[in-house]
Amino acid sequence: MLIRCLGCMQRYEDNQNKCPHCGYVRGTAPEEAYHIRPGTILSKRYLIGRVLGFGGFGVTYIGYDMTLDKVVAVKEYLPGEFATRMPHQTRLTVYPGEKQEQFSAGKEKFIDESRKMVRFQHVPEVVHVFDCFEENGTAYIVMEYLEGESLKQKLERDGRMTVEEALPIILDVLHALEAVHAEGILHRDVAPDNICLTKDGRVKLLDFGAARFATTTHSRSLTVLIKPGYAPEEQYRSRGDQGTWTDVYATAATFYRMITGITPDDALERAARDMLRPPSKCGVKIGPNTENAIMNALNVKVQGRTQTAKDFENDLMANVVKRVNVRADTADTGKWPLWSKILLGTAAAGALVFGVLSATVLRPDSEDDMGAVAVEEGYTRVPNVVNQEREEAIHIAEDAGLLLQIYDKQYSNEIQRDRILKQEPGDAETVEKDSALRVVISAGIERTIVPSVIGMTREAAEKLMKDADLIPEMKEVEYAAAPGTVISQSLDGDSSTDTGTEVLLEISTGLPGGDAAVMETVQDLTGQAFEEASREQAKHYLYLVNTGTEYSDEFAAGQIIRQDAAAGSQLPQNSAIQVVVSLGRELLPVPDVVNKRRAEAEEMLKNAGFVPVVREEYARNVEKGSVTRFAEEITEDTRKEKGSEIVIFVSMGQEPKQPVQSGGGSGSGGGRQSEQPAAAPAQTAAPPTQAPAPPPTEAPAPPPTQAPAPAPAPAGGGDDLTSLILQQ
Repeated sequence: MLIRCLGCMQRYEDNQNKCPHCGYVRGTAPEEAYHIRPGTILSKRYLIGRVLGFGGFGVTYIGYDMTLDKVVAVKEYLPGEFATRMPHQTRLTVYPGEKQEQFSAGKEKFIDESRKMVRFQHVPEVVHVFDCFEENGTAYIVMEYLEGESLKQKLERDGRMTVEEALPIILDVLHALEAVHAEGILHRDVAPDNICLTKDGRVKLLDFGAARFATTTHSRSLTVLIKPGYAPEEQYRSRGDQGTWTDVYATAATFYRMITGITPDDALERAARDMLRPPSKCGVKIGPNTENAIMNALNVKVQGRTQTAKDFENDLMANVVKRVNVRADTADTGKWPLWSKILLGTAAAGALVFGVLSATVLRPDSEDDMGAVAVEEGYTRVPNVVNQEREEAIHIAEDAGLLLQIYDKQYSNEIQRDRILKQEPGDAETVEKDSALRVVISAGIERTIVPSVIGMTREAAEKLMKDADLIPEMKEVEYAAAPGTVISQSLDGDSSTDTGTEVLLEISTGLPGGDAAVMETVQDLTGQAFEEASREQAKHYLYLVNTGTEYSDEFAAGQIIRQDAAAGSQLPQNSAIQVVVSLGRELLPVPDVVNKRRAEAEEMLKNAGFVPVVREEYARNVEKGSVTRFAEEITEDTRKEKGSEIVIFVSMGQEPKQPVQSGGGSGSGGGRQSEQPAAAPAQTAAPPTQAPAPPPTEAPAPPPTQAPAPAPAPAGGGDDLTSLILQQ
């Protein structure tokens, strides 16, 4: 005979005392006397099993829905300040007097908020609420049961994450917050222990509204939900000005913890003296714009903080974000009630466990459970193409009946090169079919040229590296070179690399010896290789210092162009000779202007030292006025002489449709045409304001032989309209 395990709800033979699936021992007593005994049935439907988590606000159990035959999680409203459960009883004992009033008011909020959560069936990042009912003198929420681990558990096991690993998780959290904020609901407890990472790769935000469910304004110990490091300063006050910015702060604090491994300083301490270090100062490889977005969202003062989850998301994806600094008023720090500081740890301890769900996730049983929303005929729902590869994004858009058009390219530290960085309209919006889905392509991490700093002083080399948006790391070694000068660099000078890359510089400590009373004759160093000449002069205790580099058609890269001490002159030992070193013939990198707007592309090429030559062509998936391609192959390592002509093609938009054959002949296209743009008519090949450009080095693709086929109708609402998932 098969029985159901009360530890995992799977079935096994009753002749075994321990579950072969999870190891749960039959008859195991509850961990705490006030927990419901495993095997209890609630609402004549839900079999209650072991406790998954508990704290000051309630208890969460694994459960089994005997009607729908699926595993669930059941959360019980049980605020320890107002009620308890006596051993071997199921009904709660509520404390009399004012505490009974507080319990009843909190229970009503618990029920009301749980009913609101059912609205979010289109939000995949929140836990699906199935049912809510009252029994045993309290209330219960039945919700999705998750298999996975909390973000807190992952961080404790694996340590900190890279920005690239952490960002998608934070964006999912912000997407969940955007949805619930729109309904007037705050989370108030965003932190790593309330973010679940499921085994199938999803992100779930848990425990919405925990503080409201359990408390009213008369309850001092529980009105303020405090989690040190994650709670902003307004949460320490019972009448604090809480809003969407409160959850923004906690989300940014979570992001900070993920990438630095450090929990931010407590908000009260920061209000008195803000010593929070930016992530880059904690050894994190992060772009300045992403860092500014995080630090703006972590501003102690509400008026300087990022206000909404959407604003925070936009800043994290933006190309330029300026740091907002608002000075904290130190006088405020004396206004915090003593009880709020004392309860800092105790209130947090109860909150840490309340929403944590560990175990299995059940997918919805039918498409109806997915919460798909009907779309009016002639309209379609915009799909999410952010982070999709270019060609795949085109296909997704056309499958939804939209024409994807690229209108710009921007650098991004998070989205890989040639993937979609931004889109408008946003995903899930309803628009007319055949509308344009305008997108920005990611240019990847911005590239930079590594300066050549061999022989330069430590200070000069460090400044050049930072000016190039590189991170210099210093290591001192004993070497036959001027003390305090660079003798090697881990990346070759004049090479290209990602901004934010670390470059190791070895710094000479010099060699012992030398006598200032001994004079040495200065040689003619012109034309000699700097490193070889430096070693040779060091034998005579004369040290070369590179004071700068110049391009030169006469001297090869690395050769000395000139020196400050004349050849044949006398210098005492341990003297320095200042020299200028050649960078060789000037060849400049060509900036990537593909997908940029025409005016910006021309300006970028001119600023880089080139002469832009513009031609035009039709391009289905590149918006009119944006660059489609170079006339020749240009890569990130391509160098050309200053003043060279660079030919670019600019889109004229989609080619006008040919006359449609009788019967509407849409051909077999389905919209998935080649991205290769078609050449424009000869008379429009070059703008009238400039001389005719020379012919391209490669022939453009011929125009389509038939009218583009209309895109197929959308397949049903988009990937982001999935199962409702929400937990309070």
